Amino acid sequence: IELPRKYCRLYFMTLRGCERAKCWFWHVPEQGDEKICMAILRTYISIKECGLLKRAVEIFMKYYREVTPGVNFASRVLNDLLISLIKNCLLQEVFQILNLAVQINTLVAVDVVLKIFEHVASWNRRDAVPTLITIFHKLIDAGMFLEFEHFDYIIKFLHKFQVSSQEVNIVLNMKSRYVFKELYFNYICLDPSLCSTFINLLFSVWCSGSSFAYICHLPPLQHCKVKGDWTKLGALYVNTRTGCEHFEDLQKLSLCIGEILAGDSETDRPEVPFCDFADAVIKNSKHNEGDRIFIGRTGISVMCSYHKVLQWMKGRKVLDKLRELQIHFTVLKGLTGAESVASRCQIVNKAAEIFLKTGSLDGATWVLRESEWTTNSPLWPCSNTDLLNRHNLLCTLVHKYLRKSLYRQAFEVLQNLPGFHNHSDTVGVSQYSSLFNKLINACFESRNLGVSSSAVDFMLSKNIAIDLFLLRGLITALGRSSLWSKARTYYKSALSLGCYPPLQGNLYHKVLMIPSYLSEVEMLLAIEIFLVSNASDIRNPMATSQTLQIILKRCEDQTVQNNSDYQAAVERLILAARLSDPKLFLKHMTMNVNMEEVYSLELTSALKWIQENMKWARNVWLF
Repeated sequence: IELPRKYCRLYFMTLRGCERAKCWFWHVPEQGDEKICMAILRTYISIKECGLLKRAVEIFMKYYREVTPGVNFASRVLNDLLISLIKNCLLQEVFQILNLAVQINTLVAVDVVLKIFEHVASWNRRDAVPTLITIFHKLIDAGMFLEFEHFDYIIKFLHKFQVSSQEVNIVLNMKSRYVFKELYFNYICLDPSLCSTFINLLFSVWCSGSSFAYICHLPPLQHCKVKGDWTKLGALYVNTRTGCEHFEDLQKLSLCIGEILAGDSETDRPEVPFCDFADAVIKNSKHNEGDRIFIGRTGISVMCSYHKVLQWMKGRKVLDKLRELQIHFTVLKGLTGAESVASRCQIVNKAAEIFLKTGSLDGATWVLRESEWTTNSPLWPCSNTDLLNRHNLLCTLVHKYLRKSLYRQAFEVLQNLPGFHNHSDTVGVSQYSSLFNKLINACFESRNLGVSSSAVDFMLSKNIAIDLFLLRGLITALGRSSLWSKARTYYKSALSLGCYPPLQGNLYHKVLMIPSYLSEVEMLLAIEIFLVSNASDIRNPMATSQTLQIILKRCEDQTVQNNSDYQAAVERLILAARLSDPKLFLKHMTMNVNMEEVYSLELTSALKWIQENMKWARNVWLF
């Protein structure tokens, strides 16, 4: 910066500044040197150093208290300075600049004002709100023009701080100046023919008990419909609702708008009017819960109208908009037509089907979760047709998840089939056996033991028939993965289901018959039961002279001539003894008349096993 000689170079040109007790040079630009003043401010702003920014405020304040902004004044510099001060949390300096700007009739950019509100909120500076509102009021009085949405943006921050109603009303009163202006320019000026009726419509028609048909043909509504201006329709609804004193009149207006939006299903245009309308209502509603319910109910009616004519993508856009706006429509009824009396089950079915038809499995599951998978209830009774549709919908969803190997999601859907949670559902759950077994089989192929175990637990708790072959496979897989506790639990369940030979001939008789078709895990679990059953004799070997024997039984198809399968079973039996902790030792004794191998269980290893495991084994295996 080229400074005149009379300016203090230490003050203007160094970070430290001038530290002289009394400086003979100037620290404030001279009147007429506005160009130099702007250059200094630009430089300080570009360096972004906190001390220099404070010095910039000093220079600006001292200069413009004495000088009116001239031709070299740059609004961009003022706005940039304010933004830099905000970023450096220099809030008091921001307020100083804004107050002076009002005094010298200089307006700052609207974006900067909004940024100040935003940062005050992010810093949680509740103490700064009264000062900020006062300055904001001064800026409006000075002529700063804001759009409708700017007021809503500011009011949102005030609600976040939970400020007093008096403070909010200050901003609302400022906003009210623009309400009629907004409506006037956007309706009357666009279509002068509306002028003669517009005032009467806004201030008397909706409070006069007019018929539904008449309200539907009001010029402002028809203007929005013909022009396809759904954003203005949303703003018109909110403004009218705010001034409407009669609930019945508001209902008529709501129904009329609902029918206008649902009527789009009769057109082929790709746009979805409901989406723009919903955005406009939420934007202007000031967090009004009634408006959110209205949007939800209207969305249901519009979505069902698209479902009826198979316009899946347009229905999907409606659902996506409701999800984006976080409107929980699954607890609402439709606004118009059959949807106003439809069951909750039916509405959710249609929404989930739309997601499925547009390829979104997650969307379908989301809407079902949102409804808590509800089918029939006293508050939401549904028909047998609704239940059948829900059954078919969920079965389709399960098959699609299985094809994508999304087993946990498939299991979630299976658990919520009709009949599991609601006793009033006239559906027998036994029919779901094949679906659950299909899930377990798919999990086996992908080695997903977690979901398959959960599915078996659920089936056992609901008395759903399990494929015993799959149950045996799960027991073996769990044992091979060292998940012995789960394997033992399912082995006991398999015994009670008749999956294995009965235990009567084995317990307390010193002879264990093990079918050769068992896996090494199943063999070991059978040996554990055998040990626990004979624990007293193992501890007191003198009380009996009989040894503990294990006979490996042949299957009917395992002839002596075809011995390979049986030999593999012998190897599995030896492996089972080694898998035990501590290890068990088997001694080959003989081959009986049925050509079956007979082994004796070495007593010392059996005793060691009992000593180390009996504490838990007693609770697990004593039936």
